[in-house]
Parts: sequence; C-alpha cells; structure tokens
Amino acid sequence: MKFNLFLCGAGNPEGVRLALRVNEKLKKWTDIFILDDDLSKKGASILGIKIIGSFELLRNVESENANIVNLVARTTKKRKAATEKLLKYRIPFASLIDPGIDLLGVEFKDDITVYKNATLSAESFIDSGSAVFTSAIVGHGCKIGKNCVIAPGAVLNARVELEEGVYIGTNASVLPDLKIGAWATVGMNTAVVQAIPSEATAISVPSEIVSITETNRHSDISEKKHRKEKHQTANASEPSTELEKIIAGIWSDILKLEIKSINDNFFDLGGHSLSSIQLICQIQKKLGVSIPMQKFVDSPTIASLSAKIKSELTE
Repeated sequence: MKFNLFLCGAGNPEGVRLALRVNEKLKKWTDIFILDDDLSKKGASILGIKIIGSFELLRNVESENANIVNLVARTTKKRKAATEKLLKYRIPFASLIDPGIDLLGVEFKDDITVYKNATLSAESFIDSGSAVFTSAIVGHGCKIGKNCVIAPGAVLNARVELEEGVYIGTNASVLPDLKIGAWATVGMNTAVVQAIPSEATAISVPSEIVSITETNRHSDISEKKHRKEKHQTANASEPSTELEKIIAGIWSDILKLEIKSINDNFFDLGGHSLSSIQLICQIQKKLGVSIPMQKFVDSPTIASLSAKIKSELTE
C-alpha cells in the first residue's frame, strides 16, 4: 500500500530538503508531493519533487494513507492560517525532524519541524505547529508555544518562554528567563534583554520594544481599500528630492501602493510591525543608514524619514 507525504507550501526549498533527508532515514513515505495554492507554480519541481496543485487536492486523499506537513513559515500568522486550512482535510500531520538532532530529554508535540544543526537542549518543550530552523538553539528548560518560528541561527537561552505564534528572527538572541508574548515579533540580529508583550515587535541591539495594535494592522480588506482610495484623492506633496524618491520606491515595493505624498503616514497606508522591519532593513541596505524602530514609529512619513536620513548622512 502506498503511503504518501504532502508538503504544503512551495516557498521553502529547505523544507523539501528536510523531508527528503527524513524519508531517506525512516523510509516511511512511498511518494512525496508538493502542494501550493498559487496555481502558477503547478508543474514545477523542487529538488525533484513535483508541485502537483493546490491544497484542495487533499480532499480526494484517503487519510489513513497519507501525512501532511505545513511548510509555510514566512510569518507565524500565515503559518497558522495554512494549518487551519489543512485541518479540514482530516489528514494526520507529520513532524519533520532532521535525523541528526539529539532529542534526549526534549518533549514535543506532533507537527513540529526541526532543521539540520539545530540544538534542542534538555528539558525543553516544543508545542505543535512550531518550527526550529538551521543552527537555531533552544536552551535548557525553554518552552515553545504553538505555531512559533525560530529562524536560522536564533538563540533562546535557558528557560525562555514563547507564547503562541512568536517569530524569532535570524540570529536574534533572547536572554535567560524572559517571556515573549503571543504573536510578538523579534527582528533579525536583535538582542532581547527584557520581556516582550503580546503583539509587539522588538528590534535592534539592545532591543527596542514597539507595540503595534491590531487596529494598526488594517487586516480588514474594505478598510484597506477605503484608505487607499482616500490616499489617491488627497492633496499630495509628491516626492521631489532624490532621497525622497528612493524612500518612496521602497515604500511602494513594501506596501504594493503608488506613493503620492511625502506626508502620508506609513501605518495609515497599511503598514504594520513586520513591514516596518522590512522597510528599515531596505533603507539600511540601499542607503547605509540604520533608523531605530521607535524613531520611525514616532514620525512615519517620507518627509520626516528623509530628514532623519539626511541628518545621519551629513554628520
């Protein structure tokens, strides 16, 4: 009898590599397939594994003859949404744990993903739906909640507690005995030196905490549409200097919106905590200037941002 594995999400080649490594060791699945709801990817392949179609194909799969793995890990919100979509097909989730990982003294639930060279220390606990990426370290006595993502090289020191949906960025480090609230985001290369509340973002070294509420996230589609229409009809002061045009281009790429005024508020146009991190990283990459998150949140317009950057460049 064939026993198949369906990898859900085509944007994670390392997840495909991990599945192949695990199956080479366990020889559990007869065939491995990739599913993705972006139908433009159908027919392509990753490491020789074909993308056969959308998640909806699982409707015709016999649950006793298959496992599924959620490979979506770009954000914890999207990871949870994918998991909830997959649950309706009633097919058992499988854990993907690299064969070289030492699990002695580690407690974990089903449906976790642990990549090559990660370290799981004794008496740590990992709840369902969470992923620990390459070279990340989960220290002694850590507790990882549901649907968390520990990005490559991140370090959770002893007895750190993550509530549900926490994202710890690449090479970030969390000091011992700290608690990170549900759905918080810790930016890449951040050193967390104090507890982080729920729904907040921590960024820089040492960490700066920026709380951004759900109302700032503009998750409601009609609200986004209203604000975009308002933006397009408002009196605009268009970017004029070369610096303003560069910043406007970065905003446009991140927000997927034509920028018409240097006085518009980033968060009023649909920006949120994660896109703020992307913005700051792009500015540092293109202009060589590091803008602290709190300073950006205090004055999140192209006009104010260009003034700060100009000041930094002329010092």
